[in-house]
Amino acid sequence: MQMLGEKIDSHEDAAGLPRLMPNTRAQKKQTDILKVASKLFLERGYDAVSLDDILERVGGSKSTLYSYYGGKEGLFAAMVQMKCRDKLTSFLTMDIADLGPKAGLTTLGKQFWSIISDSEGQAMFRAMIAEAQRFPELASTFFAAGPEMAIRALRRNIEHWQKAGLLRCGNAEALAIQFLGIMMGNFHLKNLLGLSEPLTERQINTWVTRGVELFLEGALPRKTAGSSLEQN
Repeated sequence: MQMLGEKIDSHEDAAGLPRLMPNTRAQKKQTDILKVASKLFLERGYDAVSLDDILERVGGSKSTLYSYYGGKEGLFAAMVQMKCRDKLTSFLTMDIADLGPKAGLTTLGKQFWSIISDSEGQAMFRAMIAEAQRFPELASTFFAAGPEMAIRALRRNIEHWQKAGLLRCGNAEALAIQFLGIMMGNFHLKNLLGLSEPLTERQINTWVTRGVELFLEGALPRKTAGSSLEQN
């Protein structure tokens, strides 16, 4: 059995992701396989999907699928990395360099909420939780491509504000983790368990605003007599 982390074939890129083949026809086939597999994995879960199920919809042979992805595990890993990349792109590329902590965190908080409240994103979380113990390397791949990327992006912004004197010095990564934890509250878990209705935009805005205020209560520099810092 092909294990995650092993070299699948010569068509991987430097990051371990299957590289799209240069031939246009092959490239389209590879993309079609990944799209169909992603839909089935998220609908049914890893165990309930076979390679035959995928090929029944997209056509082609198992040898072709193996040449692209190295088998079912490699295909599932490619799906996880693709979905993480798609969902996080807007969060990771958001330019808030000219914003202060309050405005910047509010902007990031709302974007983060759009990610964790997305139904497809929640389906991927469920699929990962179901398979994490059996495939720990896959769980590591998911964490590195998803949550860890979000933490790093927020950490860089926090470090920027710390250097500018707009936030108190301290462990920026820990602060990033704490902020995202405040944003998620218990809503994320309830959503994964199917125990809550989606929040309205107004409810999300209220939650994010209060969460940012709470975070800044502990993260803003302590004011001294006669000092004032721009927070917005």
